[in-house]
Amino acid sequence: GLFVGTNAERLAEYKRFAETGKYFGIESHVLSPSEVKDVHPLLRVDDIYGGVYSPGDGTIDPTSICNAYAKASRRFGGGVYENVGVSGIEVEDYLTAGSAPARRIKAVLTACGKRIETPTVVNACGAWANEIAALVGVQIPLKAMKHAMVLTEPIAGMHSGLPNVRDHDLSVYLKTQGDSMAIGGYEQNPEFWPDVDPGFSFGLFELDYDTFGQNLAGHMQRCPVIEETGIKSTVCGPESFTPDHKPLMGPHPGVRGFYHACGFNSMGMMLGGGVGRELTKWILTGSPEVDLFSFDCARFHPESVSDSRWVRDRTHESYAKTYAIVFPHDESLAGRGSRKSALYDELLSRGCVYQARHGFERPGWFVPSSGSQEALSYDFYGAYEEGAWRLGEADHPDIPRHESHEYLDLVEGELTFDWPRSHATVAEECRAAREGVAIFDQSYFGKFYLNGPEADQAVQYLCGADMEGKRIGSVTYTPLCNSRGGVEADLTVTKLQNPKGDNYYYFAAGGNTATKDLAWIRKVLEDQNFDAHIEDHSESMTLISVQGPHSRRLLQSLTDSDMSDASLPFSGAKHLEIAGHPLLVLRLTFVGELGFELHTPAESAVAVYRAVHDAGAKLSELDGIPVRDAGYRAIDSLSAEKNLRHWHADLSNRDTPLEADGSKEGH
Repeated sequence: GLFVGTNAERLAEYKRFAETGKYFGIESHVLSPSEVKDVHPLLRVDDIYGGVYSPGDGTIDPTSICNAYAKASRRFGGGVYENVGVSGIEVEDYLTAGSAPARRIKAVLTACGKRIETPTVVNACGAWANEIAALVGVQIPLKAMKHAMVLTEPIAGMHSGLPNVRDHDLSVYLKTQGDSMAIGGYEQNPEFWPDVDPGFSFGLFELDYDTFGQNLAGHMQRCPVIEETGIKSTVCGPESFTPDHKPLMGPHPGVRGFYHACGFNSMGMMLGGGVGRELTKWILTGSPEVDLFSFDCARFHPESVSDSRWVRDRTHESYAKTYAIVFPHDESLAGRGSRKSALYDELLSRGCVYQARHGFERPGWFVPSSGSQEALSYDFYGAYEEGAWRLGEADHPDIPRHESHEYLDLVEGELTFDWPRSHATVAEECRAAREGVAIFDQSYFGKFYLNGPEADQAVQYLCGADMEGKRIGSVTYTPLCNSRGGVEADLTVTKLQNPKGDNYYYFAAGGNTATKDLAWIRKVLEDQNFDAHIEDHSESMTLISVQGPHSRRLLQSLTDSDMSDASLPFSGAKHLEIAGHPLLVLRLTFVGELGFELHTPAESAVAVYRAVHDAGAKLSELDGIPVRDAGYRAIDSLSAEKNLRHWHADLSNRDTPLEADGSKEGH
């Protein structure tokens, strides 16, 4: 295909695409405007910077490929039954060996009165996937929209040898259809379809030219001959979209045997074959053989999934930004503020610029501000200043765009492949961690307690590290591995003991993977019939991390408990009090310096944080030691500098601990 870019940043992105393509053996060429014209003579090129061309790209006939899949299925003993509706799905409630409540698939009921007993159901129903999920009693983050394309009359000069064209800056595509073009795109004001009709499976909507007109203007700009070309036919049908424009795959957390393969965001033909192959492995072995966390339905937090407005707003934003440049430090404006740390307001008042990850507001970096750097309510980038009925509510009032938005201004300063506007600020946060003390709020981490008569045996089986014989108060960084030895999760496990003398374990998992990690642990506990269970305490606890060469000195000034190496060695833990509040302190580092994590009940978090902050201010005043709040932008830089691994960014279920050099991984 041929991509054309109308600005320097877009062309820089295309050059990155071309370099990535070389790694995978895909031929591609970065073109000047005149070379773009040579490849596709019908395009206007006087307003572009250049393009990238991949001559080996092709197209797929959807009817033929569906027939091929059906033929292959029958050859291997499968069956395809058309015009048979699903009227119900039987789900059984039961208790695991650890007395944890659980649910599993039992059977499918059809509209013709048949009952098909099965332990496995795959929800591959596209825009109708919510209906199937509801039969199981769960929700998924998926919205149906009306998505359209137009087939033009024949155009002089068009032929099947011309490439498909995408102009990402105009958010449109122009596909070759013999001597015609199939044109479409991703408008900023898409129309949602809230009341999905079960009987609409092969139906089409009447095209709303007011909605499609935004795309049509882009088509005429890029290919002027379209303005004087007639329309042969229109196709406007239902399509499923998700909050991050990626499919929903894998096991649904909490329902054993219920899998998803839906929400393809108009990429079903492209992704279908690989998804089918890997989902089969997922069902049979418990894990795919490639890294599919970006598609895993467990990448979304349950609270986000259950919030219909969050799903709608994030889905709109991902749709509208389908063709936006993917900058390293872009941030979402939709769905903000749904999950917050107990320190949210405190840090906001100190200049925190938040990032949204896993539906949680985590600190990104800190700037002095005279206004409010908080993300405002989502205004859809002004797309529904007129015609907000397209959101799926007939009487929905129009939504004006914010006249001023300081958070958006800050984010736009980060939209570059060069050093972002915050670079110097983040550098100072890093310097504090290396030379003084940096205070991080990492409350978005997953925080779980594992209890039960067989807790010791369960932890030994779960963890890649040898947990047998660990002392009380020890903290172990460990991977959790699948049957092939691939790393499914990396986290820390602290061994503790209750007053009765029973051992229990505290897990701290990366925030972005917390839902997946919890589901994996529960699955293993059930598979192995351990008399143990794990409880999620993520929302009720706060994690304040104090890192840097002077961190011990700062914390020792706040407690009578001994913080020395002898009393609290690296990878050790102990209970103590700060500002009169009991908490659990873990001596760990994710930045390669002396450091401590304060795990405290959420109701104590502000008091503990203020005590730490005030002690840091005294340290700075007395000795000139840099002490400051810091965010995840600094963490990413500091951990990379020390070669610490991050799951999904640096290792995945495809990598074994030995391949990843597990001694250097970080959680």
